[in-house]
Amino acid sequence: MSPQEPFRTGTKQPFLRISWLALALTFALSVAWTWKDWADLEVLRLPDNDDVARLQQVRDWLNGQRFNDLMQYRSGLGAGAPMHWSRLADAGPALLLLVLKPLVGSHAAELVMAIAYPAILFFVYLLLVARIAVRLSDERSRVFAILLAAFAFPTISLFVPGRIDHHGLQIVLILVLLDAVLAPAGLRSGIIAGIATAASLAIGLETAPEIAAMMVVMGIGWLRGGRGSNHFASGFAASLGSVTLLLLAVAQPQVWPEAWCDGFTPNSTRATLIVAAGWALLGSAGAKLTTWRLRMAVGAALGAVTLFLVMGLAPTCFAGPYGALDPLLQKVWMRNVSEARGLFEQKTVGTVIGYGGLVLAGAVAAMIRARHDWRWLGFALFMVLGAIASILQVRVTYIMAGVAVIPFAVAIARQNLPVKRLPLWLCGAGMLWNLLAVQIDTAQAGPVVLAKKAQNDCTAPGPIHAIAALPRGRIMAPLELDSYLLSMTPHHVIASLYHRNNSGDLAMYRFFLSVPERAHAQARAERVAYVALCPESLQEDGLAPLRPGTLVARLQSPQPPPEWLEPVSVGGAVRVYKVR
Repeated sequence: MSPQEPFRTGTKQPFLRISWLALALTFALSVAWTWKDWADLEVLRLPDNDDVARLQQVRDWLNGQRFNDLMQYRSGLGAGAPMHWSRLADAGPALLLLVLKPLVGSHAAELVMAIAYPAILFFVYLLLVARIAVRLSDERSRVFAILLAAFAFPTISLFVPGRIDHHGLQIVLILVLLDAVLAPAGLRSGIIAGIATAASLAIGLETAPEIAAMMVVMGIGWLRGGRGSNHFASGFAASLGSVTLLLLAVAQPQVWPEAWCDGFTPNSTRATLIVAAGWALLGSAGAKLTTWRLRMAVGAALGAVTLFLVMGLAPTCFAGPYGALDPLLQKVWMRNVSEARGLFEQKTVGTVIGYGGLVLAGAVAAMIRARHDWRWLGFALFMVLGAIASILQVRVTYIMAGVAVIPFAVAIARQNLPVKRLPLWLCGAGMLWNLLAVQIDTAQAGPVVLAKKAQNDCTAPGPIHAIAALPRGRIMAPLELDSYLLSMTPHHVIASLYHRNNSGDLAMYRFFLSVPERAHAQARAERVAYVALCPESLQEDGLAPLRPGTLVARLQSPQPPPEWLEPVSVGGAVRVYKVR
């Protein structure tokens, strides 16, 4: 809920001071992270599959692929596989590359971009957290908010060098939205909130839980009445609808499927425009509704109509982003993706603590603060709803942890006794939650930790570059290898970690989970030149009953491979075979 009076922002000097602090922290941490990961970064082995896939998408765009063409032509069966990503998230890395390439060359430009782009977003993230803390308290909390935000795991893991995927940008957009909702209610703050929401939804629907929580807060703010809340609703509706329509006109992807609601699609666009229309009606009707009871009745009626229209015109969205995924892939792949699972469904206790500890503690701290200060009611509601969403899907913690530091920063600023500040520092420092999690997992979840290390070793730069030197061909490999093979080699990769590649991913599972003779026939039919896999590949939950007698079981056993597969020595943990 927005305060009714504008906050005093103070002089420019405090803002410049905290800007320098944010810049210094950004520089120091980015240098430290770069130093730690330099061996991987210098050969553009980026931290996550999504990062190397994003790099390849940006390369393809700059090399002539059309703005609206989001196909990945070296993935999947046949001519390629459609991606659900957005050019909005490609724009930042692409702009840096356009500036840097003429100055330092292609490889150096990509390396600098991979370090600079997440650092820029990290700097903006720190300033936004400080700004929100001031809205809820006063200028004393700025420094403490920046310091805690700089160590808010897992949020900061999305800003380390190489993290060029869209998650960092999404964090910034959600913070812009939160700042606008907490600002004095009016047309300007509503317009800013609508722009941030439209851009975030067009980039991807991972932030839908946070946006839904924010709209609950906005709705309660509208129920309280006042010209400002009506203007906010109108501004939000106008910018949400107009930006969505603009993107529909200029950025509609070439592949525009009705079957999916996983990003900027027909169903998600219709749902967004319906929601914008609902907020427009709230804004226009608000001036005529003089009591909160009238507002409650009209708001409930409009909400019900909006929900009914969304269910009728965008039904796919209620099946979730993976609703059109093949049932087998749902069972053997998606249910094993950790970030798509609930917080308490994770494989280790350490993961629960490391990812959820700060978020849950921040929600409790915000509720306690809201008991004494009405300005915190909206923020506390957002934190509670975000914590619930985090329990249902752990990826929500990527955003919520960065926001959860704010109640601790405010409490530290108001506490003069160092001995009483220490517990607040300990609870608000996300890295401490992560350090505790690492210690617990090392002691109690050794096999899981070793499996993660083995998977990381399998995509080491040396072997991947050796694969790149092989004559160009089509590679059949498990999902954990696909993005690295796509970005770091010239080969065509049949399977990919991206759910729209239904046919290619099914072909991969069918290949490895067939008896060797049937797999050989499939390899010939699909023109497979190479087979690659890791020692831990295809051992996820649900696959054990399907493995006996299959090709993957043979290749991961002491037995020699079938005679139609010729081993290729590339070094490292990855195993590579040439199809005879």
